[in-house]
Amino acid sequence: MNSFKKVLVFGLGLNEGGVGSARFFARQGAEVRVTDLKTKEVLKSSLDELRDFPQIEYTLGEHKNEDIDWADLIIKNPAIKPGNPYLEYATKLGKQIDTDMGIFLQYVRPDQIIGVTGTKGKSTTASLIYEVLSKSLGVNLSHPRGGQRTHPWKNVILAGNIGKSVLDTISSVKKNSLVVLEISSFQLEAYDTHKISPKWAVITNITPDHLNYYVTMKDYVFSKRIIGKYQTQNDFLFIRRNDSLIDQANFLTGLKAHIIRFSKNDLSENFHPKLLGSHNLENIAAAITVGGTFGIGKKSALKILSKFKGIPFRMELIKVWHGVRIYNDTAATSPEAGIQAIKTLGGNLNSPLGCLILICGGMNKKMDYTKYAEVVGKFVKKVFFLEGDSTDEIKKQLSARLPDGQAISRQSSDKIAGTYNNFENLLTDIKKIVKPNDIILFSPAATSFNLFQNEFDRGRKFNQAVKKVFKDA
Repeated sequence: MNSFKKVLVFGLGLNEGGVGSARFFARQGAEVRVTDLKTKEVLKSSLDELRDFPQIEYTLGEHKNEDIDWADLIIKNPAIKPGNPYLEYATKLGKQIDTDMGIFLQYVRPDQIIGVTGTKGKSTTASLIYEVLSKSLGVNLSHPRGGQRTHPWKNVILAGNIGKSVLDTISSVKKNSLVVLEISSFQLEAYDTHKISPKWAVITNITPDHLNYYVTMKDYVFSKRIIGKYQTQNDFLFIRRNDSLIDQANFLTGLKAHIIRFSKNDLSENFHPKLLGSHNLENIAAAITVGGTFGIGKKSALKILSKFKGIPFRMELIKVWHGVRIYNDTAATSPEAGIQAIKTLGGNLNSPLGCLILICGGMNKKMDYTKYAEVVGKFVKKVFFLEGDSTDEIKKQLSARLPDGQAISRQSSDKIAGTYNNFENLLTDIKKIVKPNDIILFSPAATSFNLFQNEFDRGRKFNQAVKKVFKDA
């Protein structure tokens, strides 16, 4: 790759990407500056991770044109919206602008990458694929075109939005390494810039999300198309069977890869995984289908995945307290993700076998909560809220209708509990009403930035509060 002497990290953030970029270029011997609109106090956790690099300079609480003038290369946070005046200024000056993913692509070949994108299920599906492939290395596999061969890949690496910067994984990637890579819609912009698509590309699903970033839903849908845009006839694109948004939007027109469909209906009825939810059956089906292109048999893959318990913060059972199950689903940042969790764990509102108590709310991404409120009305006994504009919208929808559209002002007031900015206070109040066999589900269906650094910070703080409030068991 090109050698840059002066690198500006534009947006340090709290999700490891900015930290990984600053650390990577500092280790390369470059002069590094970091700029972010957030203050030193807000960014403390990220700054602490860079304490071993005292040579890094910072402009915090503001951006300055002088930093743009100084830089040879600007690494932008992928979530920065188009039209940012400082980046437009940089473009006018002819500065090179890239992202951490764009730098990663200069070190890792496309034919080493299994890219996983989609609205929900990216992390789980990437982890499932990693499980199948990593446990199949070194064994004799059936070649897709017949015969036997030894798996050519020496190791498999899981990377992406997994609490670690993609740049931190570069040192582990060798010529015969295979990388299972979770890729967000923001990160896919780097693939468009570099005109690259992974050899194996998976789209888990596409549902409304990030409508505070994209101008239209069509823009969001087609941001996912980038993952297959530069594939060749020798590559593979895996998509759900009967995916309406993909099938009705001319999404596949012009794509060259071999398209392979997957569906939960491909799984045996006798298959009972530890992962909860119908949506996870789709994720498992995707992993098995990808494995098949590497010669991994369905029976072998199912055996591996039947033992997979899931990943943190995705419908994670974190405690059982006097028969009450407590789940952390902080990664549910959209109404659709919240609906999946509620339908998976919800039941009869008045069942003596236990009811569902929901914790939700936060900040809205210009999402429609109409259907979400209907599902909450049907399956949830009591709802406790975190502060935010999505909370206001959910309350409004709950107060307006039952699932059949009838007014329910009294019933909705019985369902709606308080609004909180503190987990300990919220859980203390839940503890007063919860009964044996009830389920407490924390599935926000909203973003977290008004009260927390990000959804993972939110999830960690929830776990800490559960441990403190429900400690007598």
